[in-house]
Amino acid sequence: MQLSKHLSRAEFERSDAATNYGINNSMNSGQLAKAMALAINCFEPIREHLGKPIRVNSGYRSPAVNKRIGGALTSQHSLGEAIDLDLHDRDLFEWIIDNVTFDQLIFEGGTEDSAAWFHISYREGRNRKQVLRMLKSAGKTVYLPYKRK
Repeated sequence: MQLSKHLSRAEFERSDAATNYGINNSMNSGQLAKAMALAINCFEPIREHLGKPIRVNSGYRSPAVNKRIGGALTSQHSLGEAIDLDLHDRDLFEWIIDNVTFDQLIFEGGTEDSAAWFHISYREGRNRKQVLRMLKSAGKTVYLPYKRK
C-alpha cells in the first residue's frame, strides 16, 4: 500500500528495533490517516523538489518500539505524524522551511552545514511551523531555535 506517490506503508513502518525484538510495528487506521497526510503534505513536496528517492530513517514507531529505542513519550512518530529522513544539506533544509507546510522541522545533529538527518512532522490543521536545531551538549540532547544562514 502506498501512503503517497513515492512513499509506501512498508517503508514508513520499517523498524530495525521492531524486527530485532519481534515487536509489532503496524499502524491502526487513525495512525495510517495521519501518516498519509504527512506523506502527501511533507514528504512528496521534498521528493518532487529533489527528483530522486529519499531514504526513510524512521517513520512510525509503535509505543513498544518507541520505548525500546528510548524515544520521547510524546513522540509524534507514535502517532504517525513524524518522519526522519536521510537528508543532510542545509540549503535543502532552508528550502523546506520556505516551501513545505509542517508542524515541526528539526536539523538533527551533524555540523552547521550538514545534518545527521532531518525530522519533519505534520498535524492536520494544527501546524506550528516550529524549526529547531538538535545538538548534543554534555551528553544530553538539546533543542534550540534554528538560525538561518
